[in-house]
Amino acid sequence: MLFAVLAYTQTGSLPAQAALFPKLVIFGMGVSGFLLIVDTLTRHRRRRLAEVISINLQTAIYQILIPGAMMLVTYGLLQLIGFYAAGFLLIQMVFFYQPFRTGGVRPTLSYVAKGVVFAAVTMTVMYIAFTLLLKLPVPRGSFFS
Repeated sequence: MLFAVLAYTQTGSLPAQAALFPKLVIFGMGVSGFLLIVDTLTRHRRRRLAEVISINLQTAIYQILIPGAMMLVTYGLLQLIGFYAAGFLLIQMVFFYQPFRTGGVRPTLSYVAKGVVFAAVTMTVMYIAFTLLLKLPVPRGSFFS
């Protein structure tokens, strides 16, 4: 929820047409965050709050720190290689991290190929939607300017 508020403040300098979609997405993130908090508090009102919000070191590392590091790396890559290449790499990181985290699955060659195809298709659709159809500017990196 805090991220949604901070991100919403950053859309003020964008042109109205370009800011509409990010504002809607960020607003949806804020509403979802608020509803998750309300759900947690109402669903577990009979339990003590410490039991509901308990977080251990493993949860902090695997569900907060590693995904947060992925986002920070992607943000840094936006400046270097641009939006589409950084998005491609973020999709790759999530595609491989999630199955490994949930089931300990090690990627095989066919799984890597599926990940590359999935990321390429996703970024192609985003390129068509944002750059070709909506003609919205996206961050360009210093390598691909």
